Amino acid sequence: KQWYQRRVAITAGGHEIDLTNTHVLSSLIDELMTMVPGEISQYRCRQEDMESGLFSVDLPSGQDLVIEVEMLDWSGQDISPAQNKSLRKSIMEEGNSKGKPCWTGKCLVSIESEGSAAKDTLFRLGDGDSYNVPYPVELCTLTMTRNETCYLETPDSNITLKLLSFEKEKALYKMTTEEVLGSVQELKVRGNNAYKADKLRLAKLYYERCMTYIDSVAKSEQDDQCTEIMAACNLNLAQVYLKMEDYPKAVSHCTTVLWTQPKCVKALYRRAVGHNALCSHDEAVKDLTTLLDQEPGNKEAEKLLQKVRSHKLSKAQKESSLMISVFQKIEEEHEKEGLNGPPPVSVWDAAEETCPPELASMDAYNEYKGALEEEVKKQKEEAAARQAEYDLLNPPKKKKKKRKKKKKPVPEEVTIVETEELPVDKPVVEPVPAEPDAGMEYEVTAEKTFINKIE
Repeated sequence: KQWYQRRVAITAGGHEIDLTNTHVLSSLIDELMTMVPGEISQYRCRQEDMESGLFSVDLPSGQDLVIEVEMLDWSGQDISPAQNKSLRKSIMEEGNSKGKPCWTGKCLVSIESEGSAAKDTLFRLGDGDSYNVPYPVELCTLTMTRNETCYLETPDSNITLKLLSFEKEKALYKMTTEEVLGSVQELKVRGNNAYKADKLRLAKLYYERCMTYIDSVAKSEQDDQCTEIMAACNLNLAQVYLKMEDYPKAVSHCTTVLWTQPKCVKALYRRAVGHNALCSHDEAVKDLTTLLDQEPGNKEAEKLLQKVRSHKLSKAQKESSLMISVFQKIEEEHEKEGLNGPPPVSVWDAAEETCPPELASMDAYNEYKGALEEEVKKQKEEAAARQAEYDLLNPPKKKKKKRKKKKKPVPEEVTIVETEELPVDKPVVEPVPAEPDAGMEYEVTAEKTFINKIE
């Protein structure tokens, strides 16, 4: 039932003890919960326990058994967001409720860390920094039920938690549309207050809950008020992500607003800020130009546009200087290795150097061309004479004429004409009376006797 597994090595009196086949003291099991991997501890077992048959080890009278336990490894429930086993939770005592706390809800938790006593702390999930509650404790509290006790192992320390109570909110499917919109307005105000107090993580949680509440409302019941609240939440989330330097999410939230409101000034400006931070200067310039077309005197947009253009120019200069330095390094390496060599000779210069003397002038070229044509003509005449001699010695054979096959006569088509049948007088045959059958009489009598027996 518990979300952890432990692997230990137990020796008693020089003999290894298998936990699966041996009854172990409950106090020993409780002590295992306090150990960490690599820890070795010793426990003393009294002679009375030895006589009860818990451990079958022969010892002299008057001596106790010393049990040595080494914690080799253990694995608990991984509750880390990245699933890298940095936060592991082990349930020591199960709770007695089905519900669990949610973000932005109040919780009363007993926190006991190493070297300090247990302390009951009332805090709001998502705002643990204001109450000196670390973020891993908040993540663990989200997975707990009422009166549940668990052991949390973090990279810094190990903490024992017990959830005493938590604020339970009404389920969305039990709320009417008016109640949902009222809670949305309240959550939005809380998110704005958290943003003003520079509690960005808490403000993000409030705005996200606002969006989930609006999504729960049926589309048929949604009106302009819902769309306005959704756009405001997206814009606020974009501003929060810009402060948290999570620029891709800020750009995506602004884009969702611009799908429904393509001329929204805040969405264009904040998306341009995100694009500028992501070094996509061309898209930032497009957003700012569309913004200035709607509001020509917007000073913040003009300042940002100048900033984006200067960043774009400096980026281009850096890239060009980088490419120049790369090519210079390549040339230096080639010069060191001797790969460059003398400059290449052009094709025409090479042709002039290797040109024969008979082609040095135009007159010489024409004479050379005429001699070549005469030589080719003589070769063709000699080839024709050889072909004529071969034809005289080897006259061509006459080809036999192929006989043409006679075509078979095509049979004439036969036409079938339907004729009416003439009536023919058939002889009248009188029916012959059937002879009585003894078998039939027997079946009838048998049926009658069977019916009499049934009656």
